[in-house]
Amino acid sequence: MALTKFATRNLILLSVLILSGAGSIGARFTSGYSQCGKGKSTLKAVSMLFRHGDRTPTLAYPLDPYRDYPWPGGFEALSEKGAQQLHTSGIIKSARYSSLFSTNCDLAATHTVDLDKILVFSSSAQRCVDTVTNFLNGFIKVEWPSSLINVIPLDQDEMLAVPGKPCPKHESIIRTGPSLDDPDFKKIIDFESPEGKELLAYLEKNTGMPVFSSTVLHYLEDTLSIQKSNNLELPAWSEAVYEPYLKPFALVVFKAWASSYYMEFRSSILLRNITNIFDNVIAGSADPNILLYSAHDATIGGMLYFFGVWDQVPGVPAYASSLNLELHENAEIDDDYEVKLVYFPSYNGENPIEIKIPNCQAPCPYKQFKWNFQPRLTPNYDSVCST
Repeated sequence: MALTKFATRNLILLSVLILSGAGSIGARFTSGYSQCGKGKSTLKAVSMLFRHGDRTPTLAYPLDPYRDYPWPGGFEALSEKGAQQLHTSGIIKSARYSSLFSTNCDLAATHTVDLDKILVFSSSAQRCVDTVTNFLNGFIKVEWPSSLINVIPLDQDEMLAVPGKPCPKHESIIRTGPSLDDPDFKKIIDFESPEGKELLAYLEKNTGMPVFSSTVLHYLEDTLSIQKSNNLELPAWSEAVYEPYLKPFALVVFKAWASSYYMEFRSSILLRNITNIFDNVIAGSADPNILLYSAHDATIGGMLYFFGVWDQVPGVPAYASSLNLELHENAEIDDDYEVKLVYFPSYNGENPIEIKIPNCQAPCPYKQFKWNFQPRLTPNYDSVCST
């Protein structure tokens, strides 16, 4: 629980729960990079970019039979299930990254954690703030100040919210999606064909909503998907179109978002933020070495495309999935550190996918990693977005 009475981030006592977790869950996750066990951890820092947890729908369409459904928290809110997902995720990540908290492995002893070592950024969407709150409760399991979470105002957000800080020159892809005559849609159905026009007319008639852009198709699929996952019976009209059309349509829209130039330069700003702090850790400063970014599926998707590793992960980032960049000491690399990119496709996964970083053979030296991406780093958000 976040407590505002803490004015500063002093050293606080952390109970044995930081390593053991809560009950049987914590006992299961004692591997990873904990210093408990064989050898000393090589981990020096980690950044975690994660999607918010399970949520309620973004909107209801005009003829939605559940238009007045009493979603807890209203539309776009983190659900109770989502809160539980992030708490569990926090416990799992705590076990994996416990070496960044404490070197004391005596289960009878107390542990200390310096909250100054944890830097938290959150999208201003309330579900993201609630997400990282629940994550932290599982991750450190002690009282912590609400000031630990740095919520980026929407009109200033250059990294996490989608869309965030205004960028009229490039953000239209996020608001409208790809054109309905996009070749990827034509692989599913040609909207200019009689069959395609009939499909659009069918959707508009049964939803009461004009399909004026492809984002309408995405949000419609999202609404139906969430209703289905909450055991609500979907309307009869949706049976003929949900699986064969709406689901693949939504994937086309998401890929267009994630692979867009808008997400590319925002991803570059996020990577610069991460590597600047990693540089300080390497230089021996007292800067944070645990970086948390609470964001959205498109934020993670954008980073996956930016790194060129989309094909190494299983589809659209799920609720509470996490893309982590780890900084390690490695005696095999002269005068440098190693970076590892790992992906947790689910909130409760014990072992992440170890992603192969393009153009950097493992072990991937940190300096080479930075050099590979340096030409694509955006120097200034405003200059890119100026009209």
